Amino acid sequence: MSFSVSKNTFGNEFDKANCNISIKMRKLIYIIAILTIVSCSGKEELPKGIIPPEKMALILSDIYLAEHKAANISLKPDSSKVVFRHYELKILEDYNTNDSVYKESFRYYLEYPEKLEAVYDIVIDTVSLREQVENAKKKQK
Repeated sequence: MSFSVSKNTFGNEFDKANCNISIKMRKLIYIIAILTIVSCSGKEELPKGIIPPEKMALILSDIYLAEHKAANISLKPDSSKVVFRHYELKILEDYNTNDSVYKESFRYYLEYPEKLEAVYDIVIDTVSLREQVENAKKKQK
């Protein structure tokens, strides 16, 4: 089996068989790159009725802060739970959602740990930022 050698318009010598493989590999790489870009570029659709991750993170941040407030009120545990529940319902109302949508969304995120982790990354950043702002306000006084 012999391969003929020829010159292209640029004067480089190359093997036709290697050229064909090279062209096929380039086409394959382009196809893979395009598929990767297309598959990663679109936002993944959430099922209907699920709170988007950014909004869910804000709700959770507010709920955790409300839970902290309720726990630090000098009340009996049962009374503290009632106060917290009031805070929780008010937070959900502020975000134009309700308890059942919130719970369903939370269950959804529990089924997808990578999505839940992304939500909690936002929660941690949000709570940390709020804490820094509060500390800065206290220092100014």
